[in-house]
Amino acid sequence: MTAAALGQVRRWSAAGLDAVAIRLQATGRALATVGEALERARPPDAWRGAAADAARTGHERVATLLRMLAADIVTVQAGARAASDAVGGIQAALAQAQDLADATGFTLAADGTVADTALSGSDAAETRPAVQAEIVDRVEQVLRASAVLDADLAALLMAVAQAGSTGSPAAIGVVAPPDGTPADSAGWWSALSPAAQRRVVAEHPEWVGNRDGIPSAVRDEANRALLDGQVARFDADLRSVRARYDALTAGGPASLEAVWLAERNDLLGRLGELHRREQVLDAVRATISGSDRRLLLLDLDRTRPRAAVAAGDVDAAEHVAVLTPGFGNTVRGDLTGVADTADALRARSLAALDGAGRHGETVAAVAWLGYDVPVGLFGVATPDAARAGGADLARFYEGVDASRRTDPHLTALGHSYGSLTTGYALQQAVGVDDAVLFGSPGIGTDHVDALHVPAGHTGVVEASWDPVADLGWFGDDPNRLDGVTGLSARAATLPDGTGSGGSVLHAQYLTPGSTSQYNIAATVAGLPDQRIPDPGIGVGDVVRGALDRRSGS
Repeated sequence: MTAAALGQVRRWSAAGLDAVAIRLQATGRALATVGEALERARPPDAWRGAAADAARTGHERVATLLRMLAADIVTVQAGARAASDAVGGIQAALAQAQDLADATGFTLAADGTVADTALSGSDAAETRPAVQAEIVDRVEQVLRASAVLDADLAALLMAVAQAGSTGSPAAIGVVAPPDGTPADSAGWWSALSPAAQRRVVAEHPEWVGNRDGIPSAVRDEANRALLDGQVARFDADLRSVRARYDALTAGGPASLEAVWLAERNDLLGRLGELHRREQVLDAVRATISGSDRRLLLLDLDRTRPRAAVAAGDVDAAEHVAVLTPGFGNTVRGDLTGVADTADALRARSLAALDGAGRHGETVAAVAWLGYDVPVGLFGVATPDAARAGGADLARFYEGVDASRRTDPHLTALGHSYGSLTTGYALQQAVGVDDAVLFGSPGIGTDHVDALHVPAGHTGVVEASWDPVADLGWFGDDPNRLDGVTGLSARAATLPDGTGSGGSVLHAQYLTPGSTSQYNIAATVAGLPDQRIPDPGIGVGDVVRGALDRRSGS
């Protein structure tokens, strides 16, 4: 990353490349005119003899050279157009990095250095290193894309000069994504020209479908294409296995019975697995059938498939919520239900905004089943799945921010074991503005300030008679931690004078019409003063407190 390199990128001219392409186009037309004249000057067929043969040979040689030159001009012209598009994308990405630096009090020096010029003691001091890192990542991707473009265009010109039109202008500036942070991915994507972006989605949807930092609309388009491919492959596999099974069983055992039984059982097992896969595909297709649903994660080639579905426009909404469910939730059995729950929460958040006079503000809610949700008692008793899933969830949070020109009000929501996953994610991610943890057996820490959430913006909801919420299995009971805001799950009168129902046990926190759903929705909408507070102290807390006192802890 040198001063000359960054300075060159700033001075590159898409208009200059367009001018070259226009001149080449004019030259091509002139060559076409010469070619037509040359065709009219072809030696007549009636001319015979050695001189005629020599004239025809010379004429064909000139015509061949002329066709090659015309083809080379077309190739270079297309390369100049592609390079112009690529330069436009690169400079737009650099402008985004510069805008982010200007808006957040950083300077972008000529040598690519990103310096913090904000006064010390800034309210956002904790997040400034992450913002600085994002700007650095974006600049690095600008320079990476510019180096690839420079090399691609040089290679095309060299190929034309040495061997004629053998280059591929359409591939100029199309670079594979980097392995790195969501900001790296966002920088890579923004540095591609619109034509290169369309080519990536069409030819390499696997590059972007599950990549955090890519706009949600792009991820949705890519994942839908990948889902179609999965369905086609499934149909072919199912037809093949069924045909083999039908052929094997049509006439009974045709060889040793033990061998025949083993093969039949193997095919039955594969049919069973295909049936389960069909249920997963059906669940994903049913969940994304709504007009405002977006498929942000699709990873079905796992023992436990993963998916994430958004209700609303994550790219533009002022408020974005990410809901992480807990124990027992699977893509096959629960994706549609969790997505519908997120959609209902979104609707109640919009209603809360309307009630507060903030008409026109928008909300998106994501159902995130992007980790190995435990399905057995042994798995749910350990933090392993939550710890691993928390790292992926942290990247997803940061990707939501990185993929947008302006950050949304981002709320992390975790239920049951999903609250533990959320807790681990919040110890790593930055950029989350609010968090609500409900029915939580612990959040992986006994210190709320270990979560990268602004002070006073971590809410806890505990329903009556919820034994999981009183376990304190993965750290202390969250409603007993200093710094949390207790939110009610009891029947209450809301600020607009309407009544709401109470929640009991472990599965009613997001029941439509409940106080707990309202409180969570008000948090998502950025209306903290509209919430109904309650520490959530119940029988389980009293019993546990007594036991703690007896043990001296």
